[in-house]
Amino acid sequence: MDLPHGYGRNMCEQSEIRSKKMTEFNQYRKDLHDKIISYAMPEFYQRGVKAVKMDEISQGLHVSKRTVYEIFGDKEELLLAGMKMQQDEMKADIERFARAHARNVIDVISYVYRRQMERNQKVGVVFYEEIHKMPRVVKFLKESHGKEHDDSLRFFNAGIEEGLFRSDVNYEVMMEVANLCMDGIMHKQLYKTFSMQQLFDNYFLIMIRGFCTERGLLLLDRALAMTD
Repeated sequence: MDLPHGYGRNMCEQSEIRSKKMTEFNQYRKDLHDKIISYAMPEFYQRGVKAVKMDEISQGLHVSKRTVYEIFGDKEELLLAGMKMQQDEMKADIERFARAHARNVIDVISYVYRRQMERNQKVGVVFYEEIHKMPRVVKFLKESHGKEHDDSLRFFNAGIEEGLFRSDVNYEVMMEVANLCMDGIMHKQLYKTFSMQQLFDNYFLIMIRGFCTERGLLLLDRALAMTD
């Protein structure tokens, strides 16, 4: 049976239209996914996860609550997506800074410290109080530490080669101890007694100073003085 004239061309055109519409729809969903996260995460940080309702998020973005639930099954899934996105963005920012601006590992540490200071000002005690009781979040954080292991070792080796980190330190042991300390801080809820900035300064910086060489300490002190 002969097909109508132009039938094949019409089928191709219809297929292209469907493909274009699907691409546009997927992009819309991706944009909405990111907008929801951008709206929700600052609220989670400031007020805590429980206090922020999905109704509030949908109203704030002028989308239906059903749409929010279609993209994120529940609030913890939204939180996890936000934490992962921000973690990925932070890692990408550090890598860009390291390639474009850092002269050595101390410059990278200084950059991370400045970013952490900014974060500490945005995140309230209630947020930390809640997340360490969320099994999926705790699992995500533990898995993240595991994935960072090799990157951290490469960073420490680079510091040794630059003469800024001590070569007599077992960095595998140090990372295990650091993870235990952080687990202890969260478990004991020390953020209720001390600010996260105080904890960061008296845990993160002191540990770093312990494995820096004399030259590394000199550069570190100069870099941190510029953040005051």
